[in-house]
Amino acid sequence: MRARDVALFFLLKDTDNTVFTQNLVNKNDRTFYDGNARLNKFLHLAQNIYLAKYGELLYDDDLLAYDNGGVVQEVQKGYGFLLHNKQKLSSSICITEQAKSFLNVFYDVFKNASLDELIQLSHEDESWVDKHKYGTDLKLIKMDTAKYAEQYKKQYSDILQVMDGLGA
Repeated sequence: MRARDVALFFLLKDTDNTVFTQNLVNKNDRTFYDGNARLNKFLHLAQNIYLAKYGELLYDDDLLAYDNGGVVQEVQKGYGFLLHNKQKLSSSICITEQAKSFLNVFYDVFKNASLDELIQLSHEDESWVDKHKYGTDLKLIKMDTAKYAEQYKKQYSDILQVMDGLGA
C-alpha cells in the first residue's frame, strides 16, 4: 500500500473537517498547517502500531525524521491538494480490508488527540530519535521503522489493547 492512500482514507474519515485543517501553528521553530502535521503523525503512528500488531508495514513509503516527528514527504508536500481533492481521489484508494478495519479504529482512538500529544508520541519513537540528529540530509534522516518492530510491540501494548477492544 501507499501512504498517500492511507492519508486519503484518514482525510475522508474527517467528514466535518475538524481533524485535518489548514490552521497555521508554530512548533519547534517551524510554522506549518496543523492538519498537515496531524496527518503525518497519524501516518507515523499508524505505521508503527500496525507493524506492532501485524508484523508488517502498513505502507511502503519512507518516513523522514523532521523536527516535529515522522513525515511522509509526498503527503506533506501534497497536503493541500489531497485535502481539497479527497472526494475526487477517493476512487483511487487501494487499501486491504485488514488495513481498513485497523485504520477505522486507529482514527477513532486518535482523532481527539491534540497535536502536541501526537508530536510527543512521534518523538518517543526510537527510529525518529536515531535519525533526527542528522539534520537536513534526507538520505540520513530516513527512519527505519521495521528495525524496531519488537520494541513497538512493548511500546504500544496499551494502545493495541484498547484498539483490540474496539475491534481492530
